Amino acid sequence: MTIINSRLTEFFVTSAICLISTSMPLPTEAQSGDLQKFVDSIKSTEQVKTAIRGLISNLDQCGVGSCFNFNSTAICEWVAALDSQVNGQIIGDFTSVGSQGNVAISSSDLSLMRDIFSQCKPTNYQYWNYSSMLHVYYVPKPEIDKKVRKALGIPSNKRSR
Repeated sequence: MTIINSRLTEFFVTSAICLISTSMPLPTEAQSGDLQKFVDSIKSTEQVKTAIRGLISNLDQCGVGSCFNFNSTAICEWVAALDSQVNGQIIGDFTSVGSQGNVAISSSDLSLMRDIFSQCKPTNYQYWNYSSMLHVYYVPKPEIDKKVRKALGIPSNKRSR
């Protein structure tokens, strides 16, 4: 009985965290299809790093299901939007959405964003739920996870040790 109560408590806590995380100011424009508006909302590299910190912290709390799907996809979307604002320096020219490329990025942040995006993996099982055919989500290898967390000042995740 204690195991069942513990699992139910864990489920409800995880569900609450997912509800809270989806109400945070995240790239809703990107998810709703107004990609240009989302890209234009990127004003600094620090803005993107702050968003990614929150998203990674959310992932630490949920890790599966729609909570994982939303947060891990948003990480990749933030990096791709930043890439458009830094003239394709992170990913390449294919991310251009008509942006003026008016955001500065340091070499260390450029390296960090490349590391993050290198861990964005495509998946096909969710593509029906999105306006674009390609759906990617952030699933880092342990060594990259440690490097990214250190650069962002996020405590190590128990699962990535």
